[in-house]
Amino acid sequence: MKRRIAAILGIMGVGFLLSAGLGLSQDEPEGKESSLVIPQEKNESDTQWVWGEVISVDTQNKTLTLKYLDYDTDEEKELLLTVDNLTGYENVKSLEEIQAKDSVSIDYISSAGKNTARSISLEKAEAAGLQAPVAQ
Repeated sequence: MKRRIAAILGIMGVGFLLSAGLGLSQDEPEGKESSLVIPQEKNESDTQWVWGEVISVDTQNKTLTLKYLDYDTDEEKELLLTVDNLTGYENVKSLEEIQAKDSVSIDYISSAGKNTARSISLEKAEAAGLQAPVAQ
């Protein structure tokens, strides 16, 4: 019984602290910002997507350079992407299997001037209708 009471009081205390914190931000004079800063976590909405042709792969530095079309400016651009332990792969097992001239689709995040691939999907020739002719 004592544990239940302690748990209920603990929950009530957390609720009180949360509501008190919200109340402080409402008491600030209009036009003055709160000094409370809540860090934002990276989420799916921060993920960007790019499709293009691989120009080069540097397996030692775990980077690849991609040539893509910027649809806003209608210009070809290059993008340097880094891979890490969180990068997922589709149709390949690792960065080592990706080569120049491969077409890839990449989901990535940008942070501190660095673009980190979260998902790399190699476009297979069969998917584009470029199957090799069958010998007869």
